[in-house]
Amino acid sequence: MNSRIRSLSGAALMLVLIPIFAGLLACMPVPIGNPERSKVDPDITGIWAVLETEESDTDMGFYVFEPYDKRTWLITGFGLAEGDQFDADQYDFSTYKGYENLAASEKVHAEHVYSDGVIMYKAWITKLAGQRFFTWEPKGVAESLGEDPEYWMVQQIFVHDENTMILRMVNGEAEQFDDIDKTRRAYERVLKKNVNDPEIYGGPDDEYRITLVRAEGAVLTFFEEVAAYVIGS
Repeated sequence: MNSRIRSLSGAALMLVLIPIFAGLLACMPVPIGNPERSKVDPDITGIWAVLETEESDTDMGFYVFEPYDKRTWLITGFGLAEGDQFDADQYDFSTYKGYENLAASEKVHAEHVYSDGVIMYKAWITKLAGQRFFTWEPKGVAESLGEDPEYWMVQQIFVHDENTMILRMVNGEAEQFDDIDKTRRAYERVLKKNVNDPEIYGGPDDEYRITLVRAEGAVLTFFEEVAAYVIGS
């Protein structure tokens, strides 16, 4: 599996990047945790389908989680685009079954299903108040190399089992973060204090939730074909 992942996300480094799942940008002005003190969880490594939800305004697509080193991942996100001969409304991407139906019925082609770009992150895990948090740092824009990004995506790993991962994005604009220093330590203190407060994750409706399901079988093959299409375009 790792060699297949490396061939996909490594080649994608040369692509022009576009933001996907743009409705989920309740970002943080500072990173959380120290990537030099983190450790990769091998159970997260792999390719994951994104389930669509009305609450979080996610789009169909998938993420590739590839270990960059022993501490961090390189995450590549591929949004699925619609060609003129494809109608996504006939598929229900709120469940993994929708992707299985897609893989069984459609082909990867500019007139059918394809992806026209990717977005990339460096990611690491930090434990605060007994909970695990993902920090995703945007990567890959050539003109910004050597500069700190303007934002980070921070997410509580709310559920993680063999085939499902639910991430609850921390809303950096929640009132709990008002009037604090823009430092990692200050934001970490607020997170520790409010780790079980739904308001910092977009409220009781989980507005910023991302649900991922591990891609296997025909769905995994379909995603690999989409990634190869992007790399070859």
